[in-house]
Amino acid sequence: MDHTESSIGVRATPIGTVPGGAVPVERIQALLATIPQNAVAAAADVVTTFSSSIPVSVFHRHDLDWIVLAGAQDSADQTQLAALECGAGPLVDRAATVGSVAIVVDLSVPVQVVSAHRTLLAQLCVWIELTAHAHASTEDLAALDDEAEVMRAVTHQILSAQDLDQVLLNITTQTLRMSESDICGVFLREDDELRMRSCTGHRVIDTARLRMKKGQGVAGLVFETGKVAKIDSYLQDSTISTDFMSLAEQEATRSALAVPLIVHGDMIGVLEVWRRRYSSFTERDVRRLVALADLATIAIENGRLYDTQRATVVELDRTRISLERQLTLLNRSATLQHSLIEIVLANSAVTSSVARTVGTELGCDVVILSATGEIEATFPRTLDTTPLLDEVIGRHGVLPQRATRIVARDARTIWAHPVIAAENQYGAVCLVGGSEDAEIMEVACGQAAMVCSLTQLQQRAASAARAEALDQILWDLMEGTAEQRSAARSRTHQMGIRLKGFHRVVYGVLENTDAISAQEGWTTSSADTLRRNVLNGLRSCTHPAPLTLTSVRGNWIVALAPIKDRERARALLDELDKTAAQCHPELRITWGVSSARSDPADYPAAFGEAKTAHAASRRLGTVSLYDELGIVRLLLGSSDNPDLQGFIKEVTEPLLEYDQQSDGSLLKTLRTFFDANCSQKDAAERLFVHPKTLAYRLDLIRKLTNLDLSRHSDRMRADLALRLLQVTQAVNDLDGDSTLPTN
Repeated sequence: MDHTESSIGVRATPIGTVPGGAVPVERIQALLATIPQNAVAAAADVVTTFSSSIPVSVFHRHDLDWIVLAGAQDSADQTQLAALECGAGPLVDRAATVGSVAIVVDLSVPVQVVSAHRTLLAQLCVWIELTAHAHASTEDLAALDDEAEVMRAVTHQILSAQDLDQVLLNITTQTLRMSESDICGVFLREDDELRMRSCTGHRVIDTARLRMKKGQGVAGLVFETGKVAKIDSYLQDSTISTDFMSLAEQEATRSALAVPLIVHGDMIGVLEVWRRRYSSFTERDVRRLVALADLATIAIENGRLYDTQRATVVELDRTRISLERQLTLLNRSATLQHSLIEIVLANSAVTSSVARTVGTELGCDVVILSATGEIEATFPRTLDTTPLLDEVIGRHGVLPQRATRIVARDARTIWAHPVIAAENQYGAVCLVGGSEDAEIMEVACGQAAMVCSLTQLQQRAASAARAEALDQILWDLMEGTAEQRSAARSRTHQMGIRLKGFHRVVYGVLENTDAISAQEGWTTSSADTLRRNVLNGLRSCTHPAPLTLTSVRGNWIVALAPIKDRERARALLDELDKTAAQCHPELRITWGVSSARSDPADYPAAFGEAKTAHAASRRLGTVSLYDELGIVRLLLGSSDNPDLQGFIKEVTEPLLEYDQQSDGSLLKTLRTFFDANCSQKDAAERLFVHPKTLAYRLDLIRKLTNLDLSRHSDRMRADLALRLLQVTQAVNDLDGDSTLPTN
């Protein structure tokens, strides 16, 4: 065991001069017979009484060097003492050495004098050595007793804490005291990094925020190797990294000692102490810190378990409270939902009933808005909705598109929830104030919106079924057999559709949906959505008259329009084009409109006329009304069954009826007018009438046929109709003449 000079309580003193000559042997023997409580001091006194002419020195070996305990300091050097320990050198005959103690007589003293007292000097060396060991052992035992007492107190303080932060604080505080250090810190592992969790004695705040990876600093060295690491000169040691040298300079640290915190074979952190003085941590310091580290690991685990247990208890308590609140919420929600479902099943005045039920149950004001922001229902009925509309819609100009909670200017809370069905928003439900919990109000608002959504879906499904039925009716009227047309007419009456009066068949074709789909990157469903939007837009048209029936089949659009005159038919086509442009600006639709028919039995023929008008529209680019096709319809019609009779009757039938009823001659006048090359003067002379009479007849013809004889196309149409009538009558006359009488 190594002992410093202070451990045996002796300081070096020079040789004194004591009168009386040589030391009696009896005095040394008396010294050896005593209990050696302070043997070195007594030996120093004895050796100084040998004689003033016999210099003697007492040495003690510490590590590799010898230090003087008593006597003359220059009686021997380190080289001579090292040789003496090996049994050689000039001091062999004039010195006694036992263990770590040596008594050396000066070279000036005769060897005979030294030999006479060698045995006594050797016994004195032994006694000093044993006394030094006894003294050191006594001090060690006392220190161990003190350390054990301190460790018990530290253990109690460390293990008595339950909160992890308090545990870490106790560890750093007690470790700092026991290790006689200036700074103490506990690092805990977080994945691949050490983080300072508790620090005591630091001067710089960055010390308490240290983070280290493997190999960084002393703690990082322990983290990397898993072993104890100590540094005697922090700024000069080359075994550690230089990552934290600037911080070490700010803290003025000189030495450091760090030990691992290990639980079940896994390192959970590092306990480290620093000293601001140059010192060497002894094995006892290491043992103490290791023991404290063992206690610290137990305390940290207990603290973590306590924190986990406490967090679990808190979480369980929160869960209990949350479950109780959820149970209350579910009970209130179930009661309200039952009432709202009954409203849906009753299927009468849904919105007003929902507003009244929710408002009564929750003690709040209720406002239900339409998709356009109009008021559909309120509770109470006398509620002033202007402030609410300013809060809900006024801020953004649109209805809320998700569940929203707004604090109004009057400090009342507004809960708003959109009414959404089939991805379309049909309005919103708003609750204002209320005496219930916020969660209940939010859930109730959502339930009210859900009921309104179900109503919209129900209405949507009914509308879809009705639209599908009307589609089938329309196509049966256009293309069905006689039985199907008859059944379709009966269904229209049952569904409240009136087919009385004149109707025109409107036929349209979406020309560029494929091109738009390719340009926009649409799917098939997107193109179908565009077609449905166009159909819905056409159904919403009310000028110049709402369409009676509409349908889309592929890119075909077919509709029945309750319109007779041509001007209104042209206005309808303009309105339909505007609606289509609103659906998509690049959408192009070509139209064809039949003549006006009053008998639903003629709808198939009118459908053919609309197709013919559409063909003319695509080829000529302007004409869309069948009435305005003139002779073009003969060219576009079927070669097997050209519409000759219809073409002839359209011009001549009004004139024939007038002539028969009024005994007039409008048909003859028109024929004569054409034979006179459309000269009113020549025609009047041929008819032997005044030119004014001829002008009156021509104006009457214009009114009856809607033909403007000043236009070349109308003159050609009328001339061709008269000639076809003449040919038809001639054929009929021939057929009549060839008829043979029957027997």
